[in-house]
Amino acid sequence: MSYAVDLPVINILIVDDDPAIGELIANFMRREGHNPVICMHPDEAIDLIKKNSFHLAFIDINLPVMDGIELAANLKNINPDLEAVFITGFGTFDNAIQAIKVGAYDYLRKPFGISELNLCVKRFQERMLLKEQVKIAEQRYFNLVQNIPCIVFIVNRDYNLEFINRAGEPLLGFTAERALACPGWLMERIHQDDRQRIKETFSRAFQSQNFRFSEECRMIHRGGHIIHAMMGSITGGKPAGAPANTIKGMIVDITDRVFLEKEVIQKEKLKLLGSISAEVAHGIRNPLVSIGGFARRLRKRFPDLPEGDIILNESKRLEGILKRIAEYLKPVEVNYEECLLNSLVSFCVEKYLSETAPRKVNIRLNLDNALAPIKTDRDIVIGAFSELIRISEKENDNGRELTIKTYESDNKCHVEFKNRISGTKAENPDMFFLPFNTSEKDFSLPLSYRLLKDIGGLLSYAQEEKEVVFTVSLPKKPLISILPGITLRA
Repeated sequence: MSYAVDLPVINILIVDDDPAIGELIANFMRREGHNPVICMHPDEAIDLIKKNSFHLAFIDINLPVMDGIELAANLKNINPDLEAVFITGFGTFDNAIQAIKVGAYDYLRKPFGISELNLCVKRFQERMLLKEQVKIAEQRYFNLVQNIPCIVFIVNRDYNLEFINRAGEPLLGFTAERALACPGWLMERIHQDDRQRIKETFSRAFQSQNFRFSEECRMIHRGGHIIHAMMGSITGGKPAGAPANTIKGMIVDITDRVFLEKEVIQKEKLKLLGSISAEVAHGIRNPLVSIGGFARRLRKRFPDLPEGDIILNESKRLEGILKRIAEYLKPVEVNYEECLLNSLVSFCVEKYLSETAPRKVNIRLNLDNALAPIKTDRDIVIGAFSELIRISEKENDNGRELTIKTYESDNKCHVEFKNRISGTKAENPDMFFLPFNTSEKDFSLPLSYRLLKDIGGLLSYAQEEKEVVFTVSLPKKPLISILPGITLRA
């Protein structure tokens, strides 16, 4: 299948001291719909090209004052895109060499026919059209690469960037210019626990041009928070096995997907926990009542017997566990309203500072002022924030700093509570969120964990060396249940 393509109109400069030749070329060009301008002197041609834009120039090699080859060089200095066709009545080998040096497009020998002139012009039009199509394709490719919502990069063997698109700014907070100017920028942005693994993957990719890889890793945003990313290679066109001097790759932000996976796991855990809790409570309650009653009668009959007090105290402890289980399973009414997370954080901090004396924790706020309002349950969120500040006070040494930071991803807003601790790393942090593993005064954390889930949120925990991070992630739009097992985003 073929398509008719309109060839472009050409602005043509004709420089020849023979008026007949000039008119011959000009008349033909007008019939073809082009815009010819005739001049007979080199100086006139130079003045014209300074004031007008020409695509093509027909230049007689033998001109007065200045020969055509020298004139063509001067014209191309003024307009580098100008193409020159030389006209001569007696061509020499030297003339041909000189014409090639100045970048001659074509060469016509007098006398030439209309067919030769027509062929020269048509060929030039097709070349113009092809160059324009290439330019459009390059611009389209450039716009695609620059505006695609993922980082596209090229890195060399020294791990220095040779190219990065504009997506680095919204994803990691760095402009392309700043990233390119910083040696080793890409590896510095990768979390230290993932860095060696990515370096080993890159090392294998440098050994073979067509080595494909796709690795999940954590990256550090300029603001300090963690971005979960998928880093993959874009293979080149070299033969398989050929070594590579650069790696072309893409980085996709999968933070929301990671949080969604955690939410699914959290829901399944809570569902299982609810079933177990209800069964445990039912199985313990009746024997516990009997044991407690027996212990009270035993203590009354034998007041000096220590075993009676031990049994009674343990019964009370089990009663406390049952009470916590009942509280954990109790449904809570959720009331959605528009809230500013920064305002809720500030409220909780001010409340903590007004109630705490002396102050054990120095609180530093790093709030994203561009954070949009979200619809959530104000009381549940305030309760969770207050509990996390209280936990930070408990875990912190005097004078330590708690940093509270807000930021957002595509579908969620996040509040990060980060502080340094002097204790050892928790072996099983999931136990923090279970109602069975806490004392009565610490039950608020498991309850906050469950309540945040009820409003579509997530409470996650991470520990790196001496830093502990609790992160509350809330959806920008609440999930509203319409049928059992079916939810819609409001």
